[in-house]
Amino acid sequence: MRLKMYKSITSLIMASLMLFSALCFGGCGSQTTINEVTGAAGISLDETSAPLETVLPTTAAPVEINIMMIGDMLIHEGVYGSGLMADGTYNFDHLFTNIADDIKACDIKILNQETILGGTELGLSAYPCFNSPQELGDTEVKYGFNVICSASNHSLDKGLNGLNKSIEYWKTSHPKVAVLGVNQTEEEYNNIYVYEKNGFKVAILNYTYGTNGIPMPSSNPYAVNLLDTDKITKDVTKAKAMADMVVVCPHWGTENYLKVSSAQKEWTDLFLKLGVDVVIGTHPHVIEPVEVLTGEDGHQMLVFYSLGNFVSNQNMKEEMIGGLANVTLVKDGSNCYVKEYTMTPVVTQLLYGRSQITTYKLKDYTESLASSSAIKRCEGCSDFSLSYCISLCSSVLGEKFNTETCTLHEVLKQ
Repeated sequence: MRLKMYKSITSLIMASLMLFSALCFGGCGSQTTINEVTGAAGISLDETSAPLETVLPTTAAPVEINIMMIGDMLIHEGVYGSGLMADGTYNFDHLFTNIADDIKACDIKILNQETILGGTELGLSAYPCFNSPQELGDTEVKYGFNVICSASNHSLDKGLNGLNKSIEYWKTSHPKVAVLGVNQTEEEYNNIYVYEKNGFKVAILNYTYGTNGIPMPSSNPYAVNLLDTDKITKDVTKAKAMADMVVVCPHWGTENYLKVSSAQKEWTDLFLKLGVDVVIGTHPHVIEPVEVLTGEDGHQMLVFYSLGNFVSNQNMKEEMIGGLANVTLVKDGSNCYVKEYTMTPVVTQLLYGRSQITTYKLKDYTESLASSSAIKRCEGCSDFSLSYCISLCSSVLGEKFNTETCTLHEVLKQ
């Protein structure tokens, strides 16, 4: 009797423990549910299923893309002449020596190729109808530039023949370099360039306000990308569907005007409305303000209105000062944004002779260099100096411009 009672009590205890285990561990990831409990003395489990392992969601590390861009490569005779070597070849290393490290540090390296590279066979020329040595492009690629903005008011200076020679040069000699804003076909005209890094995609678009009154060739009405509302709307809409962020490089504004023009403001409003992320402008040959705008929907857009000249043989002291734009873009999951930006002023050291003309970052420029610049001999430029350059940059770029580091830097999001 006692033995029978003992066995009954033992069975009851075992059943209770098994029920307790099912209830507890069934709520912590096992396959067992309350519906699988049958009777007080036993538990029925699905023997074909194994307990689920706890899987933590994986989060991809944020991806950064660093962009840098320099302004107008305005190749006057004094500039292309500086690259003519004693053996009759051309070399333009001297133009980029002082910013070589800045170029290397970035993913996307953009320049504004103001003049076509039709080459010596076409006949080199300067203002008002430019044609430059193709060896300049070789040097640009050698130093790391991988995006060439070619839509400018000088794109058709040598007609369709000159433009085609320039495009063919890039396609043949440097096929991996993205050449934007000029096209040989309608397909190229409708193409959107997208740079990708670890799944982070950035589209880059390039347009010009005009071509100095030269009409589009009837045989190729798609030759040059013009600032046109319908074209831009179509392109940006397509770019946003293809990429995470969109950068627009417009050739716009008023020459030698240190402020933002009404036309620039109108195009800026359109870019902001369409959701463009970064705008980097060229053409005025002088620097203009940098601004962060916020749209009605809360979207932020960074605008460099003009980077001015990177190198030229112009003869006004304000034309000697350009800018180097740096922008850090971030993709963190589904969130993409501009993290920070820098505007670094640069100064063309105007000198004549083989390999003499070059460009320095303003922070590396000196009063001694300024005193030896040929710009001082131009009318109204005798007061050109380091202090003048700093003062001009401070005036144009505003109170955020640091006169000690000679940079405009702002962190927009940590």
